[in-house]
Amino acid sequence: MTGSRMYICRVGTPDGPKDYVTCLSHEHVFEHGLQTEAIVGVLLQPSENGEQISPDNFARNRVFVDFMHSVIARRGPELPGLIAEAKRQGEGWICVVDQRTPTPQGAVPPEDIVGLFEVRNGQVSAGGYHSSPNHVILSANGFFCLGAELQPCLIEELVALAGKTSS
Repeated sequence: MTGSRMYICRVGTPDGPKDYVTCLSHEHVFEHGLQTEAIVGVLLQPSENGEQISPDNFARNRVFVDFMHSVIARRGPELPGLIAEAKRQGEGWICVVDQRTPTPQGAVPPEDIVGLFEVRNGQVSAGGYHSSPNHVILSANGFFCLGAELQPCLIEELVALAGKTSS
C-alpha cells in the first residue's frame, strides 16, 4: 500500500519559491490558506512537474508531526478498531502501524511504527499514547498512511483548524 495523497503548494517567499507538501487539496488551501500544522514538510529543491518526491529532497515539519500525534492520541481511543483490539488483547500495547509498510502482518520496520497505545483491562488507557521517535513521514515506501480510521480524523481536524483560523 502506498502512502497518503499529498499535494505540493508552491509559495513565493523572500528566499525564493518554496514547495510545501500538504495533505489538504489545492482547492482547500486556495480558499482557506495553509496553516503551519497542515504543512507536512518542504521540498529542499523545488519540484519539477511530475517529479517523484524522495526522502532525500524532503524535510518534515515538526509542527505537523506534533499535531498528527495529538490527533492520534485524542481520537484513537474512540475508534471502533482500536476499541475492539483492546478488548481482544486485554493487557499490553497496541501498535499503530503506518499502513504504507510492506509487512503489516509481519516484522514492521521501526520507521513504520507510528506509536503505541497502552491497554489495561481490555480498554485503552487514558493518556496512554506514546509516539515513536523512529517513525518517518516519508520513507522509500512513500508518505505516511494512518489507515481507514485515523487518516480521516487527521484530515477532519486539519480542515476544522483552517476554518477556525480563516474566520
